[in-house]
Amino acid sequence: MFAVRKQKTSWITNMLKPQDLLVTLKILSYEDSGNDHGVSARDMQGKAWLLNKNDLEQISFYDSEKDEVIVSAEKEDFEQTDLDAIDEFLAQGESNQDNWTYRRLAKQLFISLSEANQSAKRAIAAGLLISRGRRGVRVNRPVLVDFIRYGAGIAFFTERGQIVRGIPTGYAAPVFNEVFASSTEYPPVWPCARGTVKGVAISPLYKSVSKAVMIDSWLYRQLALVDIYRIGSTREKEEALPFLNELKGTKGCN
Repeated sequence: MFAVRKQKTSWITNMLKPQDLLVTLKILSYEDSGNDHGVSARDMQGKAWLLNKNDLEQISFYDSEKDEVIVSAEKEDFEQTDLDAIDEFLAQGESNQDNWTYRRLAKQLFISLSEANQSAKRAIAAGLLISRGRRGVRVNRPVLVDFIRYGAGIAFFTERGQIVRGIPTGYAAPVFNEVFASSTEYPPVWPCARGTVKGVAISPLYKSVSKAVMIDSWLYRQLALVDIYRIGSTREKEEALPFLNELKGTKGCN
């Protein structure tokens, strides 16, 4: 009886977790660091978020016609150390560097070193990453693409929440503005006191996402893409397929 319990506990411990997908995508951003990632993280400020909260307007209000209270998550959700780290990364330019280490990965994802290591181990066990011994790890791109397309919405299911201030995600992310038709309904957002958009709260893939995207525009795009497959309609998922298939690439697939 004890052996059965031990085996079950081990199985639960080794299950894929949301941060494992986050770590996998960050490693892929390092692999693709030589490519043009388009809009820089600094250029995204003012479109998706602002580091200076003095530039933000209050967005909470009461709609008497709909008898609806619009809730705004205005409470500060960044530590000063986080802001200092973001400023430092932005001063250095885009954070993607091919010669990455787990320590650098952890710092740029705002997670602990042990968490980064454990996430990589689970991702290897799940097939998202390929271990190459002393040569490190590489992303298993076909498996990653298939998992995002068919598994992310099930494994990391989330429901829409209240109307809050936040960072636009899914089809509403600035990088997809010219791809998806604008909608009159509130867009999906990650709740964040420094976000520039009022929308429907969507739980980010992991709690540190709103910080990590501020220094990596490529990662922001991919996490917004993941959210299309977590919460998007069938049509949105089909329209997003060309962007998802770009992740297969050719570099680092050996």
